[in-house]
Amino acid sequence: MTARERHAALIEAMIADGTLTDPALIDTFRAVPRHRYIPESGALTHHGTPLSAVNNPELWLAAVYTDDAIGTRVEGVGLPRQRSEAGRGPRSATSSSSAPTVLARMLELADLANGQHVLEIGTGTGWNTALLAHRLGDSAVTSVEIDSHVAAVARGTLRSEGYSPAIQHADGYEGWPPDAPYDRIISTCGVRRLPPAWTRQTRAGGLLVCPWGLLEGAGVIIRVECAEDGTATGTFHGGVGFVSLRTPEPAAPPVRDSGQQPDEYRLTQTDPLAPLTAFTSAFALSVLVPDWRVRRRWIGTGSGVWVCDRSGESWVRVYPYGTSWMIEQGGPRSIWDEFEDALAEWERLDRPEPERFGLSVDAEGGHRVWLDSPDGPGWTV
Repeated sequence: MTARERHAALIEAMIADGTLTDPALIDTFRAVPRHRYIPESGALTHHGTPLSAVNNPELWLAAVYTDDAIGTRVEGVGLPRQRSEAGRGPRSATSSSSAPTVLARMLELADLANGQHVLEIGTGTGWNTALLAHRLGDSAVTSVEIDSHVAAVARGTLRSEGYSPAIQHADGYEGWPPDAPYDRIISTCGVRRLPPAWTRQTRAGGLLVCPWGLLEGAGVIIRVECAEDGTATGTFHGGVGFVSLRTPEPAAPPVRDSGQQPDEYRLTQTDPLAPLTAFTSAFALSVLVPDWRVRRRWIGTGSGVWVCDRSGESWVRVYPYGTSWMIEQGGPRSIWDEFEDALAEWERLDRPEPERFGLSVDAEGGHRVWLDSPDGPGWTV
């Protein structure tokens, strides 16, 4: 199949499954093909396979029109490790082209209309920037990118495709005050907390759409409406993977087994990994149990996990033990006990899906996740 045929098939698939419904956005996606914005070399598939339009054009084109993210700026490939990315693997993407359905869902949720002024956080390859510029016009779009090389490449690509939105080399955490306020802020970078600058720079009644998640691998898309008093409220919409926004917060240490001796051993016949690996329960645990991170851990008896809090002082080690599972924990917190209490609460609440949760941000920047309505059960982030 040619690039044009693959592009057309992708758009038709997104229409057929209901991802794209807005006629103006359908026209936009048809007019802005993804392959124009993917580098011909130096990119990686979602699974880490190197891509080259010269050496293997079929693989490159197939990856471009597969509904997956493509890493386009990769640690360990001519790029130094970033301070806020320290928890990532040596070849993690620090910039990517988001999966087509993710961009389509975010743009649909943004409820775009002529006359709006939009700030995009994370220019990346420029594909989403081009979609916004085509839909709203160049003058309606400001995009910020923290990586000067990525910003320069995207600017050049956009110009070659006939678009000239404002591309600013800046820290997206701070938004872009000179062009504020915005009717919409759309971030292709994920966050744990909405940066204060974003809510301040969104016009009253405006929308902010971005990936959000407290736990890597259990993220969602959030859409919040900003109010005149500086508060914001909104709901979550399905699961999504994302590259995290680089923030001024101190980097968390890598998640790896510290080799410590446990304070407690516990043997169980019930698979303890299932709640940590199933998206719905892992998302609920990320909300109900504060400050924890998890990674797979391989030992001689099989595949387990290592869980720790951000400080690394409290931890859990889980691994197969014969026909059972061994759970070891140590530190001032009993994290596994907190998991068990949270799962019992989740069961009592009828195992809610992530879409039943929402987020409220108060005027001082406090974050609260709630269930079903802002007045429902809630948990401070």
